[in-house]
Amino acid sequence: MNYEKKYGAPFPVIEISLTQNEAICIEPGTMVYSDPTLSFETLTNAQRQKRTGGKSIGFFSRANKLLTVVQGTQPSRVAVAPCVPGDIIELFCDDASGQQWKMIGGAFLACDMAISFEVIQTTWSGIFSGGIPICVLQTSGTGSCIVDSCGTLHKINLNGQKTINVDVNHLVAWSAGLQYQTFQQRGTLWTAFTAQFSGHGSIILQSNCRTTPASK
Repeated sequence: MNYEKKYGAPFPVIEISLTQNEAICIEPGTMVYSDPTLSFETLTNAQRQKRTGGKSIGFFSRANKLLTVVQGTQPSRVAVAPCVPGDIIELFCDDASGQQWKMIGGAFLACDMAISFEVIQTTWSGIFSGGIPICVLQTSGTGSCIVDSCGTLHKINLNGQKTINVDVNHLVAWSAGLQYQTFQQRGTLWTAFTAQFSGHGSIILQSNCRTTPASK
């Protein structure tokens, strides 16, 4: 994906340049401006997967989210921006090396058409765990996926020799190969869910969370 970051945090805007007949996916409602030669079509992830020959997705799957496909018949540009103040980061996916990512659904901003998503069942208990769904998205394919955060971004790299505990409300994305287990921290009026990560890979965190402190 060829893009330029026009403005930085906390209100980033990225301008994506598309070649002739190139297509990308963006989160619906995030377009800021575009060339008039571009077409926009909002599909479910299942419909997009069917068109591109990706993995089949059930209609009621949590991965069957809406995506907007952007395409032009000539070189064009489109600018997108997150819906919450924060920052963005580009995640590289590669089937050959096994470099894939898991992410919370609300973090997705844009991706190459070659990137597919599937639902992964987590070990987090309950329908919601501290505001984070029990199911998360996992990438497959080769290309770029851009995710956004609530607040500033922080990246932690694990080398297999240490573990780290993370409040799940501050998770954005993490390497699909990382191992993790979760546990609850209960207070008088709240329950916090913590994930302990280990193995080799990276964790992308956000300084703020998409839920209020009371709902954590």
